[in-house]
Amino acid sequence: MEVGAAKPILAIDLGGTQIRAAHVNPDLAVSARHAVPTGGEDGPEAVITRMCALAAEVREEARATGLPDPVGIGISAPGPLNPWRGLVVSPPNLPGWHDVPLADRVESRLDLPTFLERDTNVAVMTEWRYGAAQGADDVIYITVSTGIGGGIILGRNPIYGLDGTAGEVGHVTVELDGPLCGCGMPGHVEAIGSGTAIAREGRDLLARGEAPVLARLVAEGRSVDAALVAQAADAGDTACAAIYEHAYVAVGALCAGLVMVLNPQVIVIGGSVATHRLGLLEAVRREIDRRSYPGPARRVRVVPPHFVEDVSLIGSLPIVNERLSNPAYQRGTLGVRVPAAAAARMEDSE
Repeated sequence: MEVGAAKPILAIDLGGTQIRAAHVNPDLAVSARHAVPTGGEDGPEAVITRMCALAAEVREEARATGLPDPVGIGISAPGPLNPWRGLVVSPPNLPGWHDVPLADRVESRLDLPTFLERDTNVAVMTEWRYGAAQGADDVIYITVSTGIGGGIILGRNPIYGLDGTAGEVGHVTVELDGPLCGCGMPGHVEAIGSGTAIAREGRDLLARGEAPVLARLVAEGRSVDAALVAQAADAGDTACAAIYEHAYVAVGALCAGLVMVLNPQVIVIGGSVATHRLGLLEAVRREIDRRSYPGPARRVRVVPPHFVEDVSLIGSLPIVNERLSNPAYQRGTLGVRVPAAAAARMEDSE
């Protein structure tokens, strides 16, 4: 879809700590931004009420400034989720959310067609359509932040999988006997390379008395998170530096595996850890060269994102515009959003 062919939308980004909403115009202008704390501990209904109030505020502000009315709403949310039915299935960072019909709830309150997609699928759409991977046929977006997630474009088509979970790259095993991930399974890259994992390893170092610089920073009243472990590493704490090197290698091994399996043209690496630790991209490049066939390794570009703050908002522009006329995402009398072929396969597997 050409940028000029799209119609304006409301975009909502549901995160574990913050809800953001904005009006997104076809020229990619992001206007009338608003944000509130998620307050996930209050449960789904309270969070949905906040989302709808925020989106309504954005709509009114945009209208008051003369912007055109949106044709629909796109919601970016953590997975796993079902994009066809508009269900948030069971995100680890939103306790109590189990098969919540988020798209239906928002649509009924705001009276606009509403479509739900995993945050990393929205991000890959942003970078593929308008950003660092524009023009490529085969793209992988990976976010390295509190967790690790991904989105995949192959042959210029987004890859969702039968259950909508394709691209959950954070839950690829990179160490057979590695630490338990937040999902409860061992050795996932998220359990080694994410900000959460880095903070956990930092706390373990403190408990063993093996990180003197980190201990000094904590004694000054700081709490241990990935940023503090990075500060200690930069100040000469070799144990903290080793945590980051291990994290980098884990993410690099993941990317090398993806190069071998999917043969992408571009890997975009975003997220807060990637943004603030430039050594991550260098390490990923090194591990791809070390672990992948020379041809695919040489061909793939590893790049930072063009969009940072708005990556989970702008990608909803093409998603909403295309799904408005896609029967796979239209609700019927039973609220079913899944394509017929996928529905048949799901019935066969039950």
